[in-house]
Amino acid sequence: MPRGRERLRTRIERRWRAGRPADGMVGCLLAFPAVLFRFAAWLYRKAFDVGAMRAWTAPVPVLSVGNLTVGGTGKTPMTRWLVARLQERGARPGILHGGYADDEPLLHRSWYADTPVVAGKDRRASALEAVAQGATVLVMDDGFQHRRMARDVDLVLVAAETWTGTAPMLPRGPWREPLRALRRADVLVVTRRSADAESARQVANALERIVDRPVVRVYLAASGWRTADGKARGNPPAECVAVAAIGQPEAFVEQARAAGATVVELLEFADHYRYGAGDVAVIRRAARGRSLVTTAKDAVKLCELMDPDFLWVLDQQVVVEEGEDVLKETLARVSP
Repeated sequence: MPRGRERLRTRIERRWRAGRPADGMVGCLLAFPAVLFRFAAWLYRKAFDVGAMRAWTAPVPVLSVGNLTVGGTGKTPMTRWLVARLQERGARPGILHGGYADDEPLLHRSWYADTPVVAGKDRRASALEAVAQGATVLVMDDGFQHRRMARDVDLVLVAAETWTGTAPMLPRGPWREPLRALRRADVLVVTRRSADAESARQVANALERIVDRPVVRVYLAASGWRTADGKARGNPPAECVAVAAIGQPEAFVEQARAAGATVVELLEFADHYRYGAGDVAVIRRAARGRSLVTTAKDAVKLCELMDPDFLWVLDQQVVVEEGEDVLKETLARVSP
């Protein structure tokens, strides 16, 4: 199993991401910082709302993909889908990433060899670099809270699996902004992996009652197994162990089982965890010769440390269940 400290960290993070704020002494200690964070976030938003701070406008249209929480809503597969649709429309999209992790930029570069993918905290500099590389439209990954750069469209994702209707703020909970921030969004996208369609529909209905915005529902469906270096393969043989460092590891396990894997154990690491040689040794010992199944986001990191054929990677595809016309209109606003 992962090291004891990592196991404790992931256990705490799982509860935290599920919107169950810390209780007892820990909850009391985090309550005041959460109030301060909420006030600082409000002050930041207000500065832009009243014009005290102004957003920089890029020389090409900008489409932002974001959420209200810290990770786990499907921004990466949704960004991939949007990039593909923009390319079909004749645009040359560039992807801007905040630079806080290396897995997502690596994954986007593996999907689109000729697409500018620029990672960095300075989104203005990243935008200019992407435009210099030929981008005619920019897709800003995790950009909803980045008000310093203007955008033409804001897509905000909400995961059906973790929707609770409440908003414990950082650091007490995973929410970066309160629900009323959804008023800034142009389109809301309810995503689901392991949740059923009816649960996603109920979340969509709840969002429509909160804010008057178009709501789209998409299914992040499993699209088959492959090796870490891209070779298609069948279902994992016999019992297997799942390895995941993502926002919703339980949803991945459920999806892997639905795709034909007999997962008997989960090795869970913190979101965006950077694996090292020691972690791989721990993973191999835990596997005890059994197959390892993992996500595409984890595979780009693990394949640098182990044989790609040792991993079964589950790919995902976006299936639009409701609101395809809304997404078409959205894409038309930022591409020819």
